[in-house]
Amino acid sequence: MKVTLRDVARQAGVSNATASKALNSRGDVAEDTRDRVLRAARTLGYGTRIASNSILERPVINVLIDAMDPYYGVEVLRGLIAEGQKQGVDVIPHIETAETSVSSMDEWERLHLTSRTIGIVIVVLRSGSPIHEVARRRGLPVIVIDPYSMEKQGDITISSTNWQGGRDATTMLIELGHRRIGVIAGPSHFVPGVERLYGYRTALDDHAISWDQSLVVEGSYTFGSGFDAAEKLLDLASPPTAIFALSDRMALGAIRALETRGKKVPRDISIVGFDNSPGSELVTPALTTVGQPLASMGRVAVSTIQSLREGTRLHTHTFQLATTLIERASCAPPRYAEAM
Repeated sequence: MKVTLRDVARQAGVSNATASKALNSRGDVAEDTRDRVLRAARTLGYGTRIASNSILERPVINVLIDAMDPYYGVEVLRGLIAEGQKQGVDVIPHIETAETSVSSMDEWERLHLTSRTIGIVIVVLRSGSPIHEVARRRGLPVIVIDPYSMEKQGDITISSTNWQGGRDATTMLIELGHRRIGVIAGPSHFVPGVERLYGYRTALDDHAISWDQSLVVEGSYTFGSGFDAAEKLLDLASPPTAIFALSDRMALGAIRALETRGKKVPRDISIVGFDNSPGSELVTPALTTVGQPLASMGRVAVSTIQSLREGTRLHTHTFQLATTLIERASCAPPRYAEAM
């Protein structure tokens, strides 16, 4: 007679829904309940996967994400999951924000981790949940992809070469002849954005161009903030001839603002973004941008946790993956340069 999920639930003394969640490694099941369900499943011989000691015995990496950009988060998760499948590790994502986080260590652990968790990956997380206390208590490594602030957030950090990406984008605009280059920056405490802004400043220094604070307007990595920031730059007594937006979404917002002012890209003003998100090549003109290896960042996180689990000693606790400048049609020499 075939054993069903209902049989497992009855044996464990839980509902069918709870049994299903436990068998599928959902994070919102108490560990003692999960263990009771798994024992019942094994006792009854429920499913060949359980009987063969495979998927429900596989290690788990729990991912906490509060991505500022949907494309960013999806790409990082794609890499995490792909490498997890390759390594025989289950990757379980959780959306964690200031609104959804909890203060109790025991409650947080019950909601987010399983008995099979071998590591925690944090992706652009700002909440104050007790991740690190729980990790220390259980001896779990914490990897942070793109740390949000300068404070130590994990044992290992993974990011792209944000500083080099900012420098490359700005250098390209300077070599086209631009000297007044506006920047749509991110929040002043967000590490990747700060690094990109330092790259911009380095490129200016490389070419003996003075820093002008009025050319830097803070955004929030949204389309709307890019629109508003571009309008502020255009309202300057001496507007920039090019804009470097520290994300593609802000760059696309800037392009829309320019259109409403009757400005053409790149005839009147050049635009550069950052991320190489899907919309960057679909806009007209196609957006010059800095590509990040987001999926690779996820893959490195999984392989690093596996290496630690196997006892490998790391030679570095800071990983930076190379960015790539992708030149498209949104940049050209400034019009005053053409007249010279």
